[in-house]
Amino acid sequence: MHFEFEHLNTATPFELPEGIHLLGGGAEDHVRLEGLPDRLLTLRIEADRLMVEATRAFTVAGVMVPPGVPRLVLPGEVVGLPERMSLKVLAPAGDTERQVGTMAVLKHLLTDLEEPPPSRAAALTCLMGADVGRTFALAEASTDIGRGKEASVRLRDIAVSRRHARIRHQEGAFLLEDLDSPNGLYLNGQRVETASTLKEGDVIELGRTLLRFQAPMAEPPPPQEEEPPAEQETAPASDDSPTVASSEETPEGSRPRGEWWLIGLGATLALVGMLATYALVA
Repeated sequence: MHFEFEHLNTATPFELPEGIHLLGGGAEDHVRLEGLPDRLLTLRIEADRLMVEATRAFTVAGVMVPPGVPRLVLPGEVVGLPERMSLKVLAPAGDTERQVGTMAVLKHLLTDLEEPPPSRAAALTCLMGADVGRTFALAEASTDIGRGKEASVRLRDIAVSRRHARIRHQEGAFLLEDLDSPNGLYLNGQRVETASTLKEGDVIELGRTLLRFQAPMAEPPPPQEEEPPAEQETAPASDDSPTVASSEETPEGSRPRGEWWLIGLGATLALVGMLATYALVA
């Protein structure tokens, strides 16, 4: 990997192979630069990917990086060192800065980082740039991304336009579109010319910032209501319901006492009438 060390307006190019290298002012440092603390920087080079970690705070593209925190450095970015020194990562010959920054780095980012926890709302996670580690929820029907105060997702990247891109939530899909930004908008390394549908894990590139899209968690299907059992056409009569029996169904033994008294009185009158008639005839 090619570097350029600059101090007092004097640039010195050098090259490092793949592996781990120490940079500082000590005798044991692989790259010794007078005036720097011992073992100041640890450079981990894997193919076209460079991770930088320092024992003191340093800057990358003007953004402060705390000590002990690994920082991915892209070709073209400048690492600020003490004593007004700087270290610039040069792009390989024949490759543009954006192509190297995207295609050579995205594969490592997507495989090395842990999967984010599921969320009910869609979100953007900053993988690279001044806002690395931040997560932005996409809760609105339309979300503008940019550097301006009016942007819903506001980035601190000077290479990002005030209104750079927009994500629209339409009919269950999330559409990404460029708002005529000078530096362009890229989705998975391809420039966005028309509105493009976002999918889980897609990487959005604008300026020097990379954002990973996280789709919302699918809603569980609503529970199915159980159908009530079919009602019977005729309900059985209750034991407490009064029943009326017809005279034909009433047995003689169950006739009321008043009825027997009338029958006996009629028979007695008939007998008296017969006796009176017999006496008159005789």
